[in-house]
Amino acid sequence: MITVARILRSQGKDGELRLRFSYIAPTDCSGLKSVFIGREGDLREYAIESLVPHGKDFDLKLEGVDSLSQADCLAGLDVLIPEETLKEREKDEFFLFQLIGCSVIDGLGKTIGLVKDVLSAGRSDLLVVEREEKEILIPFHESICIEVDVPGKRIRVDPPAGLLDLNEI
Repeated sequence: MITVARILRSQGKDGELRLRFSYIAPTDCSGLKSVFIGREGDLREYAIESLVPHGKDFDLKLEGVDSLSQADCLAGLDVLIPEETLKEREKDEFFLFQLIGCSVIDGLGKTIGLVKDVLSAGRSDLLVVEREEKEILIPFHESICIEVDVPGKRIRVDPPAGLLDLNEI
């Protein structure tokens, strides 16, 4: 199971939910008939009645969620799907969630850290890399992330001088 979205809040009096996708595009799971709602280990399956774009978010209507109070109970929860239900990617293409857990190494093969998360930052994404109990942000751009080996769980980077020290958080 992979987390594909988070429920932001209820939307309307008939049980609709406002959600935001992360790590994948909604089109990657088009044709989906049901989703799992909750947190890993405590999930419930719901049939999808409708999924409608609303700006950068989406309005989701689930079967059996028909009131504002029922929808309010789901606010803040994750939306998960089985990974195998995602559309196939072309060779050398991947989903952003597949970067989580990858080792980040420099051009000499020295380990910089492990990808903990991927943040959307407008036109590009940032890798959140755990390094010696700190986090650093590395732009996920082809000029910096020069090799991405998803099956090998490895990303080789060539960062500009000072980048790895500049943005420790």
